[in-house]
Amino acid sequence: MASSAYGRLVSADDEFARYDYGIDPEDPLRGIIVIPVHDPESWYMEGRDDHPRMALSVTARAVREFEKSGNWPEWASIFTG
Repeated sequence: MASSAYGRLVSADDEFARYDYGIDPEDPLRGIIVIPVHDPESWYMEGRDDHPRMALSVTARAVREFEKSGNWPEWASIFTG
């Protein structure tokens, strides 16, 4: 079964990158992914306790690009087919 999710960069500084996350732009469960620059594996959803599987995939995509280029990508969307 195909899945998709988007992550749009909201802000980034020396400590954190923040992505607006959702399954689609109208997703009622959308939220902000917070990725600590020095410990990306400790990412979390701002103001929430859950760690959605698709948010993990968006986070991994963003972190891979950051590690390759040194810049947080504007978009970290994913599609699995």
